[in-house]
Amino acid sequence: LGMVIAGVVTLCAEVSPPSKRGKFMTLVGSCYTLGFMYTACWALVIFPRSGSGNWRLFMFMNALPTMVAASLVMIFVPESPRYFLCRGRTKEAVHVANVIATRMGYVDKLLTEEELGQHLFQAKRTREAKYHDRDATESYGTVETPPAIIQENLLREVWMNLVSIKQVFANGMYRSTIPLQLSFFTLTLATGVAQWFTRIFQMLELPTDAYVLSFCNTLAQIPGMMLASGLIETGRRRLVMIGFGGGAAILILLSTIANKIQNPEKETTVDEGGVYNSLIVLGLACSYSIFLCMAWLSLDVLSAESFPTKVRSTGRGVCVATGRMGGFCVQFLYGPLINEGRLTYMFGIASLFAIGGLVVSCQTTDTTHVDLQDHWDYSKVDSAVNGENGSHDRQTRRTSLAETKRKLSVD
Repeated sequence: LGMVIAGVVTLCAEVSPPSKRGKFMTLVGSCYTLGFMYTACWALVIFPRSGSGNWRLFMFMNALPTMVAASLVMIFVPESPRYFLCRGRTKEAVHVANVIATRMGYVDKLLTEEELGQHLFQAKRTREAKYHDRDATESYGTVETPPAIIQENLLREVWMNLVSIKQVFANGMYRSTIPLQLSFFTLTLATGVAQWFTRIFQMLELPTDAYVLSFCNTLAQIPGMMLASGLIETGRRRLVMIGFGGGAAILILLSTIANKIQNPEKETTVDEGGVYNSLIVLGLACSYSIFLCMAWLSLDVLSAESFPTKVRSTGRGVCVATGRMGGFCVQFLYGPLINEGRLTYMFGIASLFAIGGLVVSCQTTDTTHVDLQDHWDYSKVDSAVNGENGSHDRQTRRTSLAETKRKLSVD
């Protein structure tokens, strides 16, 4: 699941048109909600109110969409052209780009490898002029892929990706990576409260059904994903902050209501107080799901757009893994509070995490209407387009850099 989560949003970002990237990515992320609803519906059908049912049938019905999705991806979803460009495989990049263009209805002249080479060569010259002829590694904080490892086997590729984890922290990129990691971590800690909603209803002695409650919380995410899709182009970071801020406010309200229910000022009948309080807590829980959905979808988009192409999936994986560490901590943080019946403390601590996430998300870099950072191996492009001149130019630049370093060391 971690491989899918890290890859699907990255792939969507790299094949989507820039003007519609945010909406496409939130649409893909919204499918998580559809999956949750699918699971909740089958739980209501297979397991009656007594809780008994055929769990093997339930597991099979949940595995069925996974098998269908894997088959559809293998048949219809192409590899990212940017992935091929990062490894100097321009032929495959051109083929995939033309396949995508054809599926989108493009009927004019298709892209050729020579045209792509010329475009990359001009882009390289433009970048060198912009960054005063600095080395690509110093400008983008990544290491260019040597031509010798472009065609390596899968195990070698996996090993190189593991080694490249350090690149998402190199040469100033940590300024984007660390705030995103902390955002994932705090959002996971704030989301962990939702895992205990059924237990919370039981402790507050409110009328509830575990499957109905799960279905209602999942259903509440639909307005959240609609709001995220409609507002994503107004600002990724702003939407993350709205999700954190709204979640913190609702957690504070839940803490107040939980304290009031557990310590009533006056006696009320069980039916009157139970139904009334149940509707209030359920409404706040659904509102909380809306804000969480907005925060997660916008944070997924923000993280996918914050890294260069060569380390985009790696950077996303680092952020998601940090969030999973927060999920591991949730069990040890909230579990004892639940067992001791300290719901007010639990909601209060979760609200502090949400407020912390709000502060941390302010330090992220907004990527709204910003092109994806691209860099690729220029060695093949130079040899194909510029021939000996390209090799001589690269050697001259290396000599110039070495001479500059030597002079600095002497001084």
